[in-house]
Amino acid sequence: MKTEKNCKDFLLEINVQELPVSYIRPAITGLRGAFLKEFEASRIRHGETSLGATKNSLICCILDVSVKQEEVSIEITGPPKSIVFDKNGNFTKQALGFAKAQGVRPEGLRVKNTPKGEYIFIEKKFEARPVKEIIVEIISRVIEGLYFPKTMKWDDSGLRFARPIESVLALFGKDRLNVKLGKVLSKNIAPVEPAAYLKRVNKEMLIDPDDRKKEIRKLILKTISALGADQEVDEALLEEVNFLVDRPGVFAGEFNKKFLALPEEVLRASMAKYQRIFPVSKKGSLLNKFIAVTNGRGLDIKAVKRNYEKILEARLQDSLFFFDEDTRRPLSENLRQLKDLIFQKDLGNMFEKIQRLKALSSFVCERSGLKGSLKKDIERAAELSKADLVTHMVGEFPSLQGIMGGIYALKTGERKDACVAIKEQYLPHGMDDRLPESLAGSVLSASDRVDNVVGFLGMGIEVSGSFDPFGIRRNAQGLIQVIKNKGLRSRIDEVIERSIELYGDRLKVASSELKTRVISYIEDRMDFLAGEIRPLELKKAVLMTGRFDIVDIFNRLDKLSSISDKRYFLEAAKVVERTSNILKGVKEVVPANVDERLFKEELERAVWKAYTDSKSGIMGLIEKEDYASATREYAGAFYKVLHKFFDKVLVNVEDKATRLNRLALMKAINRLYSDNIADLAQI
Repeated sequence: MKTEKNCKDFLLEINVQELPVSYIRPAITGLRGAFLKEFEASRIRHGETSLGATKNSLICCILDVSVKQEEVSIEITGPPKSIVFDKNGNFTKQALGFAKAQGVRPEGLRVKNTPKGEYIFIEKKFEARPVKEIIVEIISRVIEGLYFPKTMKWDDSGLRFARPIESVLALFGKDRLNVKLGKVLSKNIAPVEPAAYLKRVNKEMLIDPDDRKKEIRKLILKTISALGADQEVDEALLEEVNFLVDRPGVFAGEFNKKFLALPEEVLRASMAKYQRIFPVSKKGSLLNKFIAVTNGRGLDIKAVKRNYEKILEARLQDSLFFFDEDTRRPLSENLRQLKDLIFQKDLGNMFEKIQRLKALSSFVCERSGLKGSLKKDIERAAELSKADLVTHMVGEFPSLQGIMGGIYALKTGERKDACVAIKEQYLPHGMDDRLPESLAGSVLSASDRVDNVVGFLGMGIEVSGSFDPFGIRRNAQGLIQVIKNKGLRSRIDEVIERSIELYGDRLKVASSELKTRVISYIEDRMDFLAGEIRPLELKKAVLMTGRFDIVDIFNRLDKLSSISDKRYFLEAAKVVERTSNILKGVKEVVPANVDERLFKEELERAVWKAYTDSKSGIMGLIEKEDYASATREYAGAFYKVLHKFFDKVLVNVEDKATRLNRLALMKAINRLYSDNIADLAQI
């Protein structure tokens, strides 16, 4: 760290009551982002940043922070010179008002030549304030603006945070900053540089979460090697454990082999939920061993190990009991109980949901061309999809929903494809999660997500950046991922219509409005998932067609993006743009058909011939989804002849019949491409 006179290091440490693990990494990332944004807005130069976090503390350190703001001057343009002076050369009200608004005397106004003419302007200087003063103001704004899924108030100060703040320390160089968060004042410590303070803290604990995570992984893998087991670490569990300890150590333990009779998923859940211990496997099969992560030094590892093994034995005994109880009867016998299990208070119970799912997944099968035993398996999977929600095992381990349903269904004689579909129905759980591998599981997952999105949006629920209590965004993104991954070729707008019908009169939003809203929401998620597509407007152009087959939409995006620098693409775009411009603003009803008898110019006939000669070929290429060739054919058929047409023929003539017929011709050419591939007028 530098100790130059014009730079100092800045550190903020917030000590709190134990934070939920899932809050911590987003919190420190948000902390850094907020400080950097504030520093930029306040013209504060700085160097690199580092972060620290444990379950009880959040730390942000920014190196080489300038001790003074940058001093800047900016030009502020006012009204045109023409209205600034009256005929006697005196300032007008407009000039005086501008000067007053900017806090300057009228004599300070200057005249400047711009491409738009002469305007008055002022040069406004922003003095450099000491950064030490500004940081105190910034800290309060950053803390108040830090996002957590849930916050609380613990005194009458009005400050909200994830958990009560117990102490705060802010250092700027050796200077302790006087910070107040709610009723908590900054700690009074002896003068110390941030680097020295962090070094002192690191003697007691590893505060860098990434370094700590690497250390835990290294210790686990070393222990696994000693056991001769597979080199695998549950990354999600590792991330969780990382924020539960600050001085990690590990040990290996074991449990009775009889519990290996339980499904692997149950063993993993039993270990992870309460004790956050890592299962150990060899050649892909679980061993009766585990690895636990400890916190602190000087522990009696033998006693800790005995305690862990004793608790795990009790947990696994419970799990074995749950499994035996759940498998005493077929999964289908649980369906009656779903009538007492609420899906959402306004959307009915889980029994009603599975009736909708069965009908909707059947509809998706029909639209996707899935028949025979596969269709029957999907319908059966939908019928049993939520039956495990009332089992003992899922009651204890909600993360096993679907998984246990698939296991229990197979154990009680259901067909394998149906069981796999039940097991995969909730995939993906998030953006980076795995997708259903089976076609049956993909159809069930997609149907469930449509039912969820339609239901929740149909209740009038609004989704904002941070407010999405029913996971509508996650459901919509998962729906798109599943459909794209398996190439399910059904029009999602038709599936949405069917889902709305199946809800009957339970929804608060009118059917037509809801359909538009759901489609718009899914389009927004598609826009997000499509990522960087060039040109940028291409996504909007493709979505404007109304051909709402998700697989086809991504195909068109990929194909058109790959040819967007080709001459024929640019020519096709020009044809769509020029015909669109002619039709824009037309208030008359343009005929659906072109009447050859109304042609008066040879170029009209030439354009019509180009249309009739090329239409079937272009549509054939579109049916084959050969969008590059269709674009080439479209450009070849119309670019040159339309250029001549627009040079020689006036479309909007006085004679109404001729005018409307020419507009109908333009409409036919435009829609041949814009209704089927992309509305390139958007580019």
